[in-house]
Amino acid sequence: MNKAAITKHEIYNKLIGFSEQDLGDIANFIDFMRHKKKLGEKKLVKLEGILKGHDIDLSKLKEFKQQTWKHVDQEFYNG
Repeated sequence: MNKAAITKHEIYNKLIGFSEQDLGDIANFIDFMRHKKKLGEKKLVKLEGILKGHDIDLSKLKEFKQQTWKHVDQEFYNG
C-alpha cells in the first residue's frame, strides 16, 4: 500500500465511535478543506489585444488594495 492509502485507512479507523453529529462535522471540515484548497489555486488569465505576450506582475495588487481601503478602516475604528 502507498502512504496515502495507509493514512486514509488510519483516518477511517479513527472515525469509529463518533456520533452522527460528529461525523457530519468532520464531513463539513473536509468540504471546507477542499474549498480552501481550490481557493489557493491560481487562475491563469490569457492576455489578448495590446497586452498579448506581455508579463504583468500583480504582486503589488494586495498592498495597493490595503492602502486604498486603509481610510475606511480608520474611520470605522475611530468613529
